[in-house]
Amino acid sequence: MHKADLIRFVTSVRHRPYGHRTGIIHAAYAMLRANRWPGTDRKEARVLLDWIGDNLAIPTRFTASRDPRAARTGISWVKASAKEHVGRIRRLAELIEAAGIAVHELRTTRPGYILYEDSHQVVALPFADTPR
Repeated sequence: MHKADLIRFVTSVRHRPYGHRTGIIHAAYAMLRANRWPGTDRKEARVLLDWIGDNLAIPTRFTASRDPRAARTGISWVKASAKEHVGRIRRLAELIEAAGIAVHELRTTRPGYILYEDSHQVVALPFADTPR
């Protein structure tokens, strides 16, 4: 992998006990449920989330365990080569920031132990030095 092959957009909210930050897709759905956006931003966020839902597969694994009750410790990353996906997720990040929630863009070439991968994304169990 080359520098910045994988990108993750996160908020400052941390998941316990693992310590990784909440991804913005999860945050955006929470904001929709809480009605945190004004009308036009809410509509645009909904359109972006619908596009992401239609064009980004739901990963089949978020844990190294085969036990269906196992904690979902995998972290999702978008491949930098998935330019349209990154662009739409970046726009979603802008809408979240406009609503007053800080968004951070993380980049890595070492996401951890790969649990799932397709042409647009990777889910990995992070290494100790993986940004979270």
